[in-house]
Amino acid sequence: MKLLKDCWITLLEVFNAISGIQTDGTQQSLGVGRWRPGHGKTPHYPFPPKKPAPAPVQPTPAPIFSPPSRGETPDSSIVCNYSAMGPGWSSCSTPLDRGCWLKGPNNETFDIETDYEVKKPKGVTRKYVLDVGHKVINADGVDMKWGKVFNQTYPGPWIQACWGDDVEITIINNLKYNGTTIHWHGIRMLDSFENDGVNAVTQCPIAPGDHFTYKFSTWQYGTSWYHSHYSLQYGDGMLGPMTIHGPATAQFDNPIDPILMTDWNHESGFMHFQTELMGSAPKMDSILLNGHGSYAAIGKGGDKFTLSFEYGKKYLLRLINTSVDTTFVFSIDNHVLEVISADFVPIKPYKVDHIVIGIGQRYHVIVEAKPYRREDLSLIPPSNASYWIRTIAANGCHNFMLGNIPDERQGILNYHNGSEVIPRTERGNFSIVCRDENYDQLIPYHPWDVKLNYKNDGFLDRTPFEVGLEEPKYPDGRPNASDLFYRWSMGKKPMYLNFSDPTINNLRKNASEFPLEKVVIPEELEKDAWVYMVITGNITKNEQQDVDRKFVPGAHPMHLHGHDFALLQQSTEQWSRCKFNPKLDNPPRRDVVLLPHSGFIVIGFKADNPGAWALHCHIAWHASSGLVIQVLERQKAILKQLDENPARLSEINRTCTNWKKWFSNSANFWDPHGGQAHFQDDSGV
Repeated sequence: MKLLKDCWITLLEVFNAISGIQTDGTQQSLGVGRWRPGHGKTPHYPFPPKKPAPAPVQPTPAPIFSPPSRGETPDSSIVCNYSAMGPGWSSCSTPLDRGCWLKGPNNETFDIETDYEVKKPKGVTRKYVLDVGHKVINADGVDMKWGKVFNQTYPGPWIQACWGDDVEITIINNLKYNGTTIHWHGIRMLDSFENDGVNAVTQCPIAPGDHFTYKFSTWQYGTSWYHSHYSLQYGDGMLGPMTIHGPATAQFDNPIDPILMTDWNHESGFMHFQTELMGSAPKMDSILLNGHGSYAAIGKGGDKFTLSFEYGKKYLLRLINTSVDTTFVFSIDNHVLEVISADFVPIKPYKVDHIVIGIGQRYHVIVEAKPYRREDLSLIPPSNASYWIRTIAANGCHNFMLGNIPDERQGILNYHNGSEVIPRTERGNFSIVCRDENYDQLIPYHPWDVKLNYKNDGFLDRTPFEVGLEEPKYPDGRPNASDLFYRWSMGKKPMYLNFSDPTINNLRKNASEFPLEKVVIPEELEKDAWVYMVITGNITKNEQQDVDRKFVPGAHPMHLHGHDFALLQQSTEQWSRCKFNPKLDNPPRRDVVLLPHSGFIVIGFKADNPGAWALHCHIAWHASSGLVIQVLERQKAILKQLDENPARLSEINRTCTNWKKWFSNSANFWDPHGGQAHFQDDSGV
């Protein structure tokens, strides 16, 4: 019966798209002279009847519809509302055409062909409230007593919008000892950088007892996540999924709610940060899949994340790596993954049996519910069999205890809803070495032609951003001379920011006036000019070093705020100018890329979004240590925008006033006797 019901629903979706009737009963444009369902039997006339005077054609309302969604999570379904676009529009997304989103008058469309960087539909304003508080989290059978969460859930609530919506999210901070800011990972924040959610860059922290409302427009579509950008909070539980519903580059029947994979620690990250500063990476304890795990087989009754498929259907999976320190290789035994987007960038589909997902990266993949035999690739007939869903810690990109790497079999896919059959399947024959997805397969659906005249741009003459460790000493005495602390860095100094003095309040300074530890990289270019950067994981050949930096082989997932960047080159070799061989014709692009062990990357982005944008390693320990720079993009344009609309800073200023008041009283601190000097030992981000 369930199969018959789903088939009927699918037929209705196709019929509704053709006829213009929505499942909620809203009638759309049918065209003059067409028979309308529900108006009696189809007429059969032996002779044409005398035609009555035509009734005036009433304009149809703009579409209000549910986007493709299964809604496994309670209250997870939303309704897209494009009433503001006026009459004549209709929804056109069906299982047979997921590339279509809206059809309108005069053959106008919003679909996968639409250039989402310059054009978007007009949706509604969606408002959410997230209450930040403390919670004991038992995700894998062991209590994590220092949890920090949104709305008392881990992971946090699923934030959803439809392509073209405006979003307003109010954060209420009920933590006792911590401020907070929330970053909307991958959201472009076009002309609204003050909403990017990075403390000491775009705002002061939200003080305990205070609130702040983030506002942004959704130009992109796809899946991402939101998380705290205050020190190490997101590793303690402050994160959740986020989806902007829109078109896709391949067809599917049913989407699955977002799937978050992460490493996990049974103690707060704040308790382990000193280990990082002493030069030894903290160890992680467990692996979770959508908040489910089993530490040493003592999870909640062997609780596993589960999916149920119907044979023959195609399912959209939204995969997100929210780890502190782990790259994952994701696979479903005996199933093919069709990859259709990387981060927020739609790509030309390609098929694999596994996918490598770095920290902060996201992929949309389609899984056809037709398992195959590994030995001859023949299809396995329908049955109630079950298959392991694997999240494998990539070799060289994790820090689990030697000999205690958690079980990679963190989920179960079954073909009979509620089946308790334990899978007996085996992992596919593929590499689990740390790396990014194959560079040549990540082909953006909307091409970029990168204009690079590096002889004139001069960026090859600059010293690359070189990732390494050093012992910083700042003019104000931080850290103490006796502290043997090592910090990660990629600029002149490891980043160290003052929570109470964010960059946004210092935009009238010249770039040369910023202290070295703010690591401000000025890019005062014309709109749509290109910014290019070389980032290396080792000392560069024939380069004169002006810092005492120790280079440690390691891979780093690098994330840029405010932009998708073109990945012009990615190499495991040591950087030198003679190795420069960029791909300019539609290179891969995204917002997180893996800097390979001891290798280099070359990225480029258009200077079309004025702001102060963080570029940092997404290994949480490394970002907190100082592996961050600020790209100050078109400073004069930022000031012009803010001068024309000073109200944009009103909430920033109010929040800073409240933060400074809270921070001035050391009785608010976890260690009230340590004073302000002891309050912050990390980079600030």
